[in-house]
Amino acid sequence: MLRYLVRNYQFILLVLLYVLVGVFAGPLLFVVMPLSVFFLKSRDLWADMVFGLIIVLVLSDLTPWFFSMQIFKSAKNTYITALAIIFFLERYRFIPFSQVFNIFLPFFIYSIFPLVFSSSIIIGVQKTISYALLYLIIPNYVLYNYRLLGWDFFKNLVRFMTVVLLAGFTILYFGVFYAYMIGRFRGLFGNPNGMAIFCFLLIMLTTVIAAINKDLFNWKDKLTIYGTAFYFLIVSGSRSSLIAVVIFLLFGRFFGASPFLGFVALFGVFGISEVILSNIGPIVAFLGIEDFVRLKTLQSGSGRYFAWSFAWEKIQDFFVFGGGFANDERIMRKHRLYLEKMGHQGGVHNSYLSFWFDVGIVGLIIFFRSFILVFIKASKLVPMSIGVLFAVLFSITYESWLVSSLNPFTIILVIILTIVSEEEIVGWKEAALEQEANDLEAADEPATDGSVVPVM
Repeated sequence: MLRYLVRNYQFILLVLLYVLVGVFAGPLLFVVMPLSVFFLKSRDLWADMVFGLIIVLVLSDLTPWFFSMQIFKSAKNTYITALAIIFFLERYRFIPFSQVFNIFLPFFIYSIFPLVFSSSIIIGVQKTISYALLYLIIPNYVLYNYRLLGWDFFKNLVRFMTVVLLAGFTILYFGVFYAYMIGRFRGLFGNPNGMAIFCFLLIMLTTVIAAINKDLFNWKDKLTIYGTAFYFLIVSGSRSSLIAVVIFLLFGRFFGASPFLGFVALFGVFGISEVILSNIGPIVAFLGIEDFVRLKTLQSGSGRYFAWSFAWEKIQDFFVFGGGFANDERIMRKHRLYLEKMGHQGGVHNSYLSFWFDVGIVGLIIFFRSFILVFIKASKLVPMSIGVLFAVLFSITYESWLVSSLNPFTIILVIILTIVSEEEIVGWKEAALEQEANDLEAADEPATDGSVVPVM
């Protein structure tokens, strides 16, 4: 990990420049950020262009408590815009294109229609475009980086995410108020749940990559990555992300061995969870972990159940077609004072309900049809993809992160989608063997002068 930091000191300096400009000369960030993307491109630092977007999204998530960095929430749009400009101007670089966007194309076409009912048309259009761009731009950048750098790109991506988590310790310098929320550590993220989702996605990403290329990570790499991810997951105190990790590891292992065993495990978990939930109080008290699971908020879902009930009531006005992207944020923000009075802070905290607000039941079905389909197809080559599917479907039940494009979480999921669905990546070993066979065959062919080309 130290070697990674030394080799990438220039990128670290660039991130520090973002922070300094954001804190001391906020508006200048709208110029510095896109210019830095074009600078990285001029140096052929394509991996850093992707990592740069991830760290910008992390910094934008930090802003609820560091008001001096609020500018990142707006400036991050210029970063993905710069990536999009480069993609459209130099499309030839990315041929053949990733197929991820095509799978979700029916949803993106439909998502334009609900904007007719939007009360914030400008914001709705912006979010619709940014969501489509994420699924178009990121898979192609990932695929291009893989073609340029091979598996080192994914190894460095995982190392970079690990460094982001470890960098969260720097927040302790500013005091406990900024580092903790109700006794739960949040690192570089706006809240502990956000950091936990990042850990959850890092664990899935690392496991999927290691399953496809078993020789990529040595035991030291795995110890550092998994150790860091699980440590920050535990100190975040997030119950939903911890369960999501268990679901992924459980179903990923069973489906990797046999689809039949996977479905048996699925029904087994449903049965066991029903017994546990029915007796959660006595079980937690017996184990002595009341503080960790926050037993007092368990029955109320930390205010989520009330938010879901409130959201369901308001969804009736947008039931079929929705009200366009950002509709969920507008409704929850409009009734913020009432929700806080009833003990809830934040948004819907449920991606299904948020999608329903935005694109209606029609859009919800179209999106998850594509979402589930891509994992089912991917499971033929990467069986643990079904484990990813179940874990994500559980995670988004408690958070609305999948509905937003410019957050530090959806981008990582899109990268995972790209890895498991692109044959160019999952079929790398077969392609390498085929290339080796072709090279040997070409080396054995007679030369034009009748001599035999020796095998080197």
